[in-house]
Order: sequence, then structure tokens, then C-alpha cells
Amino acid sequence: MKEIEIKAHAGDMEKMAAIIDSFSDSGRKAVKKHDLYFHRPGETLQALRIRHFADHLEVTAKKQFKDSVSEENQEYEFSASLDQAENLKAFFLCLGYEEYFVKEKTGFEWYFGPVHVELLKVNDLGVFLEMEYLLDFSSSKEDVEHAQKKLYHLLHLFGLDESDVEIKSYREMILGV
Repeated sequence: MKEIEIKAHAGDMEKMAAIIDSFSDSGRKAVKKHDLYFHRPGETLQALRIRHFADHLEVTAKKQFKDSVSEENQEYEFSASLDQAENLKAFFLCLGYEEYFVKEKTGFEWYFGPVHVELLKVNDLGVFLEMEYLLDFSSSKEDVEHAQKKLYHLLHLFGLDESDVEIKSYREMILGV
């Protein structure tokens, strides 16, 4: 899938959650994610991720592209059982990857049609509003632009604007690169 995403500094968790709740028909759900990223020695981009949820693992290979409007990720994913965590880690290490960094996210999620919205405390970086729109790999430039417009519409609806958008990746913020 192609993921079109923006993230923005959101300030106070409860205040922003209440704003999002006021527009949501489905209500919020608690979220907790523990991500372990891997990369090849000498490379600065993360390539592989093992995400721990309460009841399963999600394994992702990522290709990331950024511009001044949004982040576009091509992601290839599959799920695994929790008891496979050490096997997956050993597999990545055997392929020549090394552990890169850990990202912890806790907060809430909502769905607004095709848009997945999360309000998350990320490591010690603060609270972020993350919004993503999923497209097929074959989607057109117009599809991407439509997704970006939808994301920015919600950003404004929730009381934030372009000055709140964070273009740096969490990797860049966590590692200071």
C-alpha cells in the first residue's frame, strides 16, 4: 500500500482528543505501539520494523518519500504471532541488518472514512496528531493530491494549521539526525 501521511504537533492530549471526539461518529480507541526499527550498517534510513501490539506483531518493510506537503510511504506488511518476535529479530540480524532505534507510541485512534487518525505521545518528543490515507501502489498523482487535501482539511477542522505540521521523521527527531 501507498500511505500518504502528515503529522503535526498537537499540544495537550486530552484537549485535542476532545476536539477530535466532537467530530467522530465512531469514537476513540486506545492505542499502544512498540516499534523496533532495523537498518543496514552505514545507512541512515530505517528499512524494517517489528511493531508490537497487545495481541500480535506487524512486520513492515518501508520505502519512504517526503515532500513539503506530506510523507509518502510504500509499505509491505504481514502479521505474526507474539511468540515470533525473537525469531524475526534473529532473521533480520542474519540478513545483515542491525537494530537502529525504538519508538513508543501511546494514545488514541479514530477513523474518518478512509482516513486513519491517531493522537499519540511519542517517546519523549511530545504529542502528535498523525493522519494517514491509504492508496493502492498504482494510484495516480491526482489520487495522492486528493488524499493530501483530505488530510489538510481534517488538520484545519481539528484546529491546527500548516505551521503545526512536522516534516521531520520520528527517526530524525529521536536520533537527532
